[in-house]
Amino acid sequence: MRDATEVLSEWLGARYQVRRELGRGGMATVYLARDLRHDRDVALKVFRPDLQIGADRFLREIRVAAGLRHPHILPVHDSGEAGDYLFFVMPFVAGRSLHDRLAQEHVLSPRDVMVLGAEVAEALEHAHRHGIVHRDIKPGNILLEDGHAVVTDFGIAHAIDDGEGRARLTHTGVVVGTPAYMSPEQTTGEQTIDGRSDVFSLGCVLFEALAGSPPYRGATAMAVMAARFSGAVPRLRDVATGVPPEIDALVERAMAFEPADRFATAGQMADALRTLASSPRTASHASLGGPARASIAVLPFTSMSADRENEYFADGIAEEITNALSRLDGLRVASRTSAFAFKGQTTDIRRIGDQLNVTSVLEGSVRRAANRLRVTAQLVNVRDGYQIWSERFDREIDDVFAIQDEIAQAIVANLEVKLGRRSDPALVKAPTSNLEAYNLFLEGRFHWNRRSESLRRAADCFSRAAALDPQFALAHAGLADAHNLLAWYRLEPPKPMFRAAKEAAERALAIDPNLAEPHASLGFALMCHDWDWSGSEREFQRALALNPAYPTAHHWYAELMMARGRTAEAVQSAKKAQEIEPLGLIINTVCGMAHYYHRDFPQSVTECRRTLAMDPSFGPAMTWLGLSHLALGEYAEAIRVFREEHRVTGSASITEAFRGVAHARAGQREEAEAILAELGERGKTRFVSALDIALLEFSLGRQEPALAALEAAVEERAAWLVCSALDPLLDEMRAKPAFAALLERVGRGP
Repeated sequence: MRDATEVLSEWLGARYQVRRELGRGGMATVYLARDLRHDRDVALKVFRPDLQIGADRFLREIRVAAGLRHPHILPVHDSGEAGDYLFFVMPFVAGRSLHDRLAQEHVLSPRDVMVLGAEVAEALEHAHRHGIVHRDIKPGNILLEDGHAVVTDFGIAHAIDDGEGRARLTHTGVVVGTPAYMSPEQTTGEQTIDGRSDVFSLGCVLFEALAGSPPYRGATAMAVMAARFSGAVPRLRDVATGVPPEIDALVERAMAFEPADRFATAGQMADALRTLASSPRTASHASLGGPARASIAVLPFTSMSADRENEYFADGIAEEITNALSRLDGLRVASRTSAFAFKGQTTDIRRIGDQLNVTSVLEGSVRRAANRLRVTAQLVNVRDGYQIWSERFDREIDDVFAIQDEIAQAIVANLEVKLGRRSDPALVKAPTSNLEAYNLFLEGRFHWNRRSESLRRAADCFSRAAALDPQFALAHAGLADAHNLLAWYRLEPPKPMFRAAKEAAERALAIDPNLAEPHASLGFALMCHDWDWSGSEREFQRALALNPAYPTAHHWYAELMMARGRTAEAVQSAKKAQEIEPLGLIINTVCGMAHYYHRDFPQSVTECRRTLAMDPSFGPAMTWLGLSHLALGEYAEAIRVFREEHRVTGSASITEAFRGVAHARAGQREEAEAILAELGERGKTRFVSALDIALLEFSLGRQEPALAALEAAVEERAAWLVCSALDPLLDEMRAKPAFAALLERVGRGP
């Protein structure tokens, strides 16, 4: 394809003389051009032809936006087509954008932010009164001319979206709209987008201008969009010092999750901003910015060893340091999932700090050769990119724990973290004296984090580690977790797996009763196998008391709350886990699961879609999304989702059984019969849960075989039976007395 400047010169040469490029983004390039007819400089914005923008829609929307006349709106002079290129023409503003100013100054004074924010809000109010929602308010679309804000690109996002009001991800991977500033309703594709969506985006801009970084960050565009659904709305006072409470309250209101909780109109927001701009309290505050307390992200260490299998060892060192630092008072530590999202990337340190909202980043490398170990580590200030501390450790392999502790102690000293009293100054304690066992433990945790079939290898690694050092408590806890999930994911028969999990967890607790992990592991097994609700709750509460920042304990405790019918508490516990691990896929999925059992099916659909926005191939999120559609009676959509999960993740009886139920309820009996027959054949060579057979038999109207299968499911301790008292999928079965009696056996517990 020819260069855009050649095409533009050929098509537009009689009107515009293209001089030079001013800048480019993901969708368009802006050129400085000379308007020959009026003898003036203009900005010519040209869109990439591979975006496949509908020309008629684009020109229609630009024509509407061109009718806006306001001192803080940059007008549109012209628009049209030039070969394969769509373009529009604006006045050339010699000043910089707010994005440029923030890149240089990082943060602005509260008064400047209030004044500029009021001008932007006034521009938005004018557009909203004319029926135009901007949809892409961000620092780059706010130009600064003679110290005043001028908003550009009205109508562009709407011209390029999918025609249904949602911010679209194009086939070329370009997000229409800017993820860091999108409102929740824009991110999830709500049909109705009104002016309050722009109010939310402006709130995000104000937050960034005052704090020095956007409120929502992530390693990818999908992660950024999902972040706004992971916990409470960010607050300025939590990340910036000296925030006047009036400003904090204004920004929090603008960024409210629900549109009804925001300013009703941009005009109301403009009035509030004007009032604060003239307040003596605002004028008395200098520039804000910077996290309110010391914070750090420990990035995955790079493995420099020739053997690629040592990757887990490098990951393990970074994870151990993260765990040690997270136990310190006064230091905020980015979660493992969030930090490891940057694994294998070459992202600038300052950008990582901005996305994770931390003041410092630890990065390093690990090289193993025979019994020698070389670890390099450097602590970097994300504000300027300069090293705070760096060190290289050349030691014997059995010094690995001492190295981890030295790194953690150096971080504490250099960040000047205020610690509470500690009876033991060591931050990292050797969990075992057997280095081979520790090596296997790290490998096991590496595979456990991958889930799916990797759980078998994880169990093998943990088992071998425990055999080498029977007093290695964490190895026994890891083995318990592996057995728990092998049962939960239907990879092995649940009864022997849950029994093995209980034994391993109890062994770990006999060695060290103050470890949070085995308490959570035991709680999960007591819930799923023994149906011992009080015992399970006791173990989860103990785990959370020992380590309130352990996300898996919050996750599994949420599932216990679902089993007990305390669904509002389940939602809260799931949200707490999400706050700790905002980018954790399984953690985000459990939020959808909690809403499903709370019978808020539309919200469950929303939560699952948010998770899939981070990873479209994540099977568990597809499962709960399909079940939510099934509960809503949307059988065709449920079938589509289950088919997609089957395509992405491979054969899984649980997915196929749910799809069969959806076919049966949709009146497609032959499809349901075929799935039942396939599961019957599969059960001859591998484990298939009797609960899946029961669901299918009942959906096909065969109550006697369904009752027999359900009896077998109760006997096998089918994991999902723990929520049988309120599972919407079992509503029709519970209406039959014989089925209800069986399901009540689960609800009564031991």
